[in-house]
Amino acid sequence: MNVVLKVVAGPHSGKDYIFTRHSTFVVGRSPEANFPVPDDKFLSRDHFLIEFNPPICYLKDMGSTNGTRVNGQIVTEVRLRSGDTISAGKSTFVIQVDSTREQLAPILCTVCGQLAPDDIAVAAEPGEDKIIWICDACVSQRRKFPIPIEGYWIESRLGGGGMGEVYKARHLETGRVVAIKMMIPSAAASPRARDYFRREIEVLKKLEHPNIVKFYGMDDDLGLFQLVMEYVDGPNAREWMAAQSCRPSVASIAKIGIQLLSALDHAHTGGFVHRDIKPSNLLITGNKEDPIVKLSDFGLAKSFRDDIGFFGLTHQGDVGGSVGFISPDHIRDFREVKEPADIYGAGATLYYLLTGQYPYLDFDPMGNNAYTMILEHPTVPIRVHRPDVPEAFDRIIRKSLEKHPRDRWKTASAFAKALEPFAEAKNAEHAIINPAENRIASEAASMPPPTDLAGP
Repeated sequence: MNVVLKVVAGPHSGKDYIFTRHSTFVVGRSPEANFPVPDDKFLSRDHFLIEFNPPICYLKDMGSTNGTRVNGQIVTEVRLRSGDTISAGKSTFVIQVDSTREQLAPILCTVCGQLAPDDIAVAAEPGEDKIIWICDACVSQRRKFPIPIEGYWIESRLGGGGMGEVYKARHLETGRVVAIKMMIPSAAASPRARDYFRREIEVLKKLEHPNIVKFYGMDDDLGLFQLVMEYVDGPNAREWMAAQSCRPSVASIAKIGIQLLSALDHAHTGGFVHRDIKPSNLLITGNKEDPIVKLSDFGLAKSFRDDIGFFGLTHQGDVGGSVGFISPDHIRDFREVKEPADIYGAGATLYYLLTGQYPYLDFDPMGNNAYTMILEHPTVPIRVHRPDVPEAFDRIIRKSLEKHPRDRWKTASAFAKALEPFAEAKNAEHAIINPAENRIASEAASMPPPTDLAGP
């Protein structure tokens, strides 16, 4: 690309100066000027300066006596465009840009897309395919958050707890939106916290399923883990339920259950138990009647096929998960929980999403008798809280909440299979299960009828 500065009026009319690459030059009467115009006595010795960085031209007056005009206006500095007229002393110049070569793309803020000002464009090196520039507003926003893995930009905080914080971020090169879970520096001194993060990373790397958040990458800088994973643009299941104007339908809860159990079946087949199934670990997108589920937070997950690398994280007496959704197995021996504990957690979660209640009468997860109730008290039938729920559906959920693991659904897939008629029926509240056609649903229907333990 060429830029030509032509003298179109004055003592040196017809003289040209051609630029083909990044350069700066001075116009004036001085013989040392890059573009000397010695016969124009009204020009200053060093009158104005032009910087050319294809295709950008920038003019700066150098304190001349009579000033510099661009298109008739006195200027101190200005960006020049093809066809602009420069008047200085008795001379008139015209800038001409040869546009036969491909123009460079405009420089934009890598984060927000704002067009860069002219001075930023001038500073760009010629020949660069991609220029990384971040505007002042985005730089100011960035200072509010920790420094992420190189190449990522944090946009907002999503939440966090005692060991980690979760942020919404974007990969600058591809634009992909992600979630980054960072270990809190104060927690990094704890081997237990580091093992928690290391465990989640190892599990997610091995699990790939449409209903499990995806793993993208990680970084371990001096023991401060950062886990990059799929960003799900939706609330967790507890928030989703609270936002509904009316109680969720049986069909929508059945759909949530089937997807959750599909994720658990995949994890179990791969040799992992989640151990912390609860509404806040389910992320929900889609509409009310067709929710899409993503299972998250595998920090407590454990391989029940190989304990190498995980030994010592939990100790006798430890209880994981949230008290309202943990199984009796968690309380008896958290280290040894297997797949049935996840099936119990899934059942307790679906029970809560349907009713807004825990499975036990007057249950308080903070109460002194919470563990005793989980170990000894019978579950309150769902129909006590929701008479509109079919009895067969009630029994399916209650089977998942049995005290002893052997009495629950044998697998997550069997539990999901029992829920399918309620998700597929046009009106799930009136779904009819034919034991002769559906052996799994028949197994639930053969359970003892529910006993009323409390009023609606």
